Amino acid sequence: MAAAPAVAATKTTSTAQGTAGSPAGSATTATASAGAKDTLSLSPLAASLKGPSLDLFNKLKQNERALLGDLVDSGKITGDDVNNALMSSLKQARRSSFATGSMMFETQNSNLFARADSVTADEILQATDNTLARRKELVSRLGELEKNGQGGSDDYSAVLRALSGMEPGADPRGSGRVNGPPRSTRIVSPYTMNLGDQRFQQSGAEEAASNKLKEAGVSLSALSDAARGMAEDDVAGIVKEQASQMADAMQRNGG
Repeated sequence: MAAAPAVAATKTTSTAQGTAGSPAGSATTATASAGAKDTLSLSPLAASLKGPSLDLFNKLKQNERALLGDLVDSGKITGDDVNNALMSSLKQARRSSFATGSMMFETQNSNLFARADSVTADEILQATDNTLARRKELVSRLGELEKNGQGGSDDYSAVLRALSGMEPGADPRGSGRVNGPPRSTRIVSPYTMNLGDQRFQQSGAEEAASNKLKEAGVSLSALSDAARGMAEDDVAGIVKEQASQMADAMQRNGG
């Protein structure tokens, strides 16, 4: 989904504008392009948004951005609260993408786990590419359905199930870890999360900010939905890097 201009409602008719391509935390004064003479001014909210949080803010619907701006202007929450809550939602979305991607990798590649000791570097790289390509396809499909107003359709639900790792006809046990024979201890999945990785772990301030926004009436699920595409892109980069590292190690060991 294309990023929409960042717009935050202010106490007057002015709005704050920023773009995902702007330097982190930056915003400038601009003139409305729709023939209006009003000047778009910098709001406290726009001034607080930085980096990935600003990028995510740009992906929210106009009414969602306006609500956040109104809440900041009213003093119920601060711009920093919004910045931290957006980062919290992105990290949660990354964790979800990583977990469901791991399940999808297993269901798509149960044969690799069944013969883990003989899997080659090329097989790992190809399996990773296949899983990431499938996830990208599914996320793109979700975006199309949302754009067409089919967010609550059966098709949308089916795509969400597939994205969760449960493709139609797939064995929910993937590699047969429940009733199958003991698996090799050799790791053949690039989906290995470092529990201390700050790209996934929320800080105390981020968790507190999310709770504050929820209490103020903000839909956290809307933030998570908007973060899905960003999270998938972030996780794809992490997984590809880990797959490459695994393949290099296998090749050094003759695999």
